[in-house]
Amino acid sequence: MVSVKYDKVSIAYDDFVAIENVTLNIPDGEITTLLGPSGCGKSTLLRALAGFVEPFEGEIYLGDREVTYLSPQKRNTAMIFQNYALWPHLTIFKNVEYGLKLRLKQKIVFTTDISLKGIIEGLTFNNYGASDILAKMAEEFKEFMIGKDVKEVWLYTLEDILPVFKIPEDLSSFKLKYSYNSVYKNANFLLGALQKTIRTYYELVIKELPEWIPPKRTKFEKTKIRTNPALYFFWLTKPYYWVNRKVKYLDAKAKIDPSFNFRKQKVEEVLDMVHLADQAEKNPTELSGGQQQRIALARSIVVEPDILLCDEPLSNLDAKLRKELRTEIRSIIKKIGITSVYVTHDQAEALAISDRIAVMNIGFIEQYGTPLEVFTDPRTLFVAQFIGSSSTVSGKITKSNVVELEGGEEFRVITKENLATGTKVDLVIRPDNILVGEKSESSVEIEINTIEYLGTEVKMTGLLKDGTMLLVDVLEQAEEYVKKEVGDKIQVNILPEEIFVFVDKKRVY
Repeated sequence: MVSVKYDKVSIAYDDFVAIENVTLNIPDGEITTLLGPSGCGKSTLLRALAGFVEPFEGEIYLGDREVTYLSPQKRNTAMIFQNYALWPHLTIFKNVEYGLKLRLKQKIVFTTDISLKGIIEGLTFNNYGASDILAKMAEEFKEFMIGKDVKEVWLYTLEDILPVFKIPEDLSSFKLKYSYNSVYKNANFLLGALQKTIRTYYELVIKELPEWIPPKRTKFEKTKIRTNPALYFFWLTKPYYWVNRKVKYLDAKAKIDPSFNFRKQKVEEVLDMVHLADQAEKNPTELSGGQQQRIALARSIVVEPDILLCDEPLSNLDAKLRKELRTEIRSIIKKIGITSVYVTHDQAEALAISDRIAVMNIGFIEQYGTPLEVFTDPRTLFVAQFIGSSSTVSGKITKSNVVELEGGEEFRVITKENLATGTKVDLVIRPDNILVGEKSESSVEIEINTIEYLGTEVKMTGLLKDGTMLLVDVLEQAEEYVKKEVGDKIQVNILPEEIFVFVDKKRVY
């Protein structure tokens, strides 16, 4: 797991500054959401982390490594887009495998634990038009090598392995299981491929060959050998001089044995994780939008990135499917323990999926904290208005803890600070903190503007005397209030301890 750090990052498109002086620390293993309205810079900040855009100021770190100007392919990140970005002509299996295939070609990282079993399993001879004889011999060869010591195998000659294929010393009594020429040629091929792979391990991982592996022949020496029949035969029977250009021996990843079954195994694992194992041979166009986004998720996590980047991945789905899939995405991300940065404009989605939320506005981060902190303790007027449903009314302080609205109504508020008389304030009120009831000292009258019946609750909007609109949720006696008419007047009580008070757009406690 890797942490992320933006240190005083600023990004511009020509003369337009999209991100200005942003500092953000994202803990490893957590899902952090960049939340804000369209155009606030959240996708730009995400793209900078991916390496698609460069800041003109500041640094970006993945763990302890600065990646500010590092190319995208060197960052080990993966991104899920809102439009899926799947290959329509490839099966689901091949779509998921595609990125893994590229990663294994571009970044060869071998384990320092030289596992002969892994090396042997990594050899394949069926992808290049190999004969049936070679395929059968390969299975016998692999079975024979299991359990052998690496150093011992390195010193094998062709004569050491010919008995594996039932070739007796006395060729006059040889009963052909395969043709002799095929056995001789293929045995040399198999042993050469294995010994070449062993050399590759030491060259790429340990950076030095052990004393029992001789240095490679020079081009001149090889030419000399080939012109001498006796030396050429010796060269064939010492396959560590033999170079095979057709065998893939580099298909390996850190801490995993180099096996050509590795990709298949990994793809099957992630498809099972996203519940699409039984759809592997279908094309993406045959599946629904939700299933296609699951494919995109599988393709991203199969490469085991350090950071998973999600750019509004659920925006193209219907509301019900978004709720289902956001729960599933969070579950999968937390299961594999990967650090994730998630972009959305949907507040409910951000609250449901995140460990932390960074609320953004016109290139700045207004507040950064847990979903609970951001929802229950908004630090700025923008955050209070953007997170959840709310009403905003303006007025001024007339006496201690009393705010008079422009229409003459008075709201009682509770603050630790003593605000001077005449101070202009903005009050943010959540609809679930407004109680419908009888007239009292703390109640105000509103005129019903709209009524929405939602079964277990009624949502209403009401107008104050100055035309300011209040949102009201009626959770109890919903059936009674659904019978009200637009234009009716009702009394509402606003809980003073639940009112957020702001002066100059900053929270007053």
